[in-house]
Amino acid sequence: MYSITLMLPLLSGIITGLFGNKLGNKFSIQLGVFCMVLTAICSFYLGYEIILCNSVVNIKLGTWINVGTMHVEYGFLFDSLSTIMLIVITFISSLVHIYSMEYMKQDPHKTRFFCYLSLFTFFMMLLVTADNMIQFFFGWEGVGIMSYLLINFWFTRVQANKAALKAVILNRFGDFGLFFAILLIYLVYNCFDFAVIFVVTPHITDYTFNILGFEINAITLIASFLLIGVIGKSAQLGLHMWLPDAMEGPTPVSALLHAATMVTAGVFLVLRCSPLISYSIIILKVITIVGALTTLFATTMSIVQNDIKRVIAYSTCGQLGYMLFACGLFNYSAGIYHLTTHAVFKALLFLSAGSVIHGLSDEQDMRKMGGLVNLMPLTYQCMLIGSLAIAGFPFLSGYYSKDIILETSYASYCWEGNIATIIGYVAAFGTIFYSFRLLFLTFLTKPRMSQKIIKNVHEVGLFMMIPLVILSFCSIFAGYMLKDLFIGLGTPTWNNALFNYPYNNLLLEAEMLQREVKYLPIVALFYGVLIPVVFYFYKKEALLKTVKYNEFKKETYYFFVKKWFFDFMVRLFVVKPFFNLSYESMNKNLDKGLWEKIGVTALTNYVLININNFKLQNKITISTFILNIALVLFLILSVYYLGLTFNMLLSNESLFIIIIVLYLLVRNK
Repeated sequence: MYSITLMLPLLSGIITGLFGNKLGNKFSIQLGVFCMVLTAICSFYLGYEIILCNSVVNIKLGTWINVGTMHVEYGFLFDSLSTIMLIVITFISSLVHIYSMEYMKQDPHKTRFFCYLSLFTFFMMLLVTADNMIQFFFGWEGVGIMSYLLINFWFTRVQANKAALKAVILNRFGDFGLFFAILLIYLVYNCFDFAVIFVVTPHITDYTFNILGFEINAITLIASFLLIGVIGKSAQLGLHMWLPDAMEGPTPVSALLHAATMVTAGVFLVLRCSPLISYSIIILKVITIVGALTTLFATTMSIVQNDIKRVIAYSTCGQLGYMLFACGLFNYSAGIYHLTTHAVFKALLFLSAGSVIHGLSDEQDMRKMGGLVNLMPLTYQCMLIGSLAIAGFPFLSGYYSKDIILETSYASYCWEGNIATIIGYVAAFGTIFYSFRLLFLTFLTKPRMSQKIIKNVHEVGLFMMIPLVILSFCSIFAGYMLKDLFIGLGTPTWNNALFNYPYNNLLLEAEMLQREVKYLPIVALFYGVLIPVVFYFYKKEALLKTVKYNEFKKETYYFFVKKWFFDFMVRLFVVKPFFNLSYESMNKNLDKGLWEKIGVTALTNYVLININNFKLQNKITISTFILNIALVLFLILSVYYLGLTFNMLLSNESLFIIIIVLYLLVRNK
């Protein structure tokens, strides 16, 4: 069962990719969907066996690398953490596959699309089930490759090419961090297995590296490189620029990439390596601050975006920030809890946005929408449920998972926890604001489309409707149903899968908080809904004039629209100096300049010019003579090896005669 669960997406991707044209589009797509649904069913069975029956399975398939003291095996670890991730990945992926059957119906390359989706899912499953760092890195890189192919699926678009390259280049920085962390892990632990690493870590907390005369703690150095990998893959502040541009791919790709794969890989790395990272308090503080700042940044970006998919994309960035600063405060169970609920309602939001785009003939600008509440009622209801869930409306999924993060961060009683709490509550208000802004602009305001588009607006078909309905029910009930399993006091779910700090009473402290703190999200919900209502239905013109003539508000809006000038600063301080160094300094001045004057190129030209000035007795140049010699040697070797090939049919005497004849021919020439 365990091997079948992992192999089905791989077999589906290989068969669809290699033999899709011969099998036919319809059969290939049905095969891909069937394999993914079967994989999801197997994952739920594994969830029953691993989580509910409280067991752990570690499978060793064989030796992969065995060189000296380095021994790496093909191994799979099925514990509660990896099994929950498997359920999330396969469940969301199966729904995305079903949704894509209709969404990509008119695309001529849909077979290739389903091949990429299956392989994308397989590499993410390989990543979460790996029991050693090498296999984990293999899945990590595979996810990056498949994300490039899916973002660039419509490769005839220039923007798709740019977005895919941007994603790959920025993720290289994260891959660089993870790669160096793996090298340091082998240097310190002399192995790659998670089990050995996590057992040894408490006993080497004082081990240090001497770097340029400074003693640096080994665990802190390893954790810092792991953090670079997390920031790159999960699009945290500093390496976040690729995430909104990844919207150039088809909408099902965005749903899968943002809900269950790729960006969640960074959070999973923190969770998997929590027994190592938790022994570096400095890195935990940095993770908390980075996650909090990312949440604030992404929320402000979502407020001013007009592309419906970019609003949801920045929303993903902000929610990942919530998960990370929860992990930075030792609240790992709340981090995986929010990751699970977020996967459900974020997939619902993206697929609902895809239905809107599909119904409006590929229009993504919310300023050109409106009035769809009566034209697309099912999509509106699904989008409303997803927006309420992410906003933290009482008793929906986001209400349970996000509020527990805010309450435990408030109960942490440390300065980074206080900063994360303030930013978290501000971001919660911003989340509600942009969620309802999206609803109002898309569905509730007056129509702003052309008459031609309005006539062609249509509700989704059956295969797009089924995933939306399933995700809507999950967005309502998943948070309540999973609360005790994930974060209940004394829950046996996690065992040794997550780091368990013996004196960590955050969940208990959160239960004892004063009533006013627990009501803050409800107050934020009220004002977050009220402000868009006033702006878009009552005093829009007056508020626009206020923003227009108020210099501070105008500059603030401009600051948000320009994405905190991150792209500008990266272009100014990184991209331009890099291109100037590579082209002006290295290419023009060194390769094409100095090196051609004093290097190998100059020496070669000098020798050839002087050699050609000398003549031999028969008035041929030395270079021509060398060429003739080379030709004769080539003919001699050819005749010799031909003789060997044909069982020595040529004797030594005949071979000597042939050589003499060839020499005379060259000499007469």
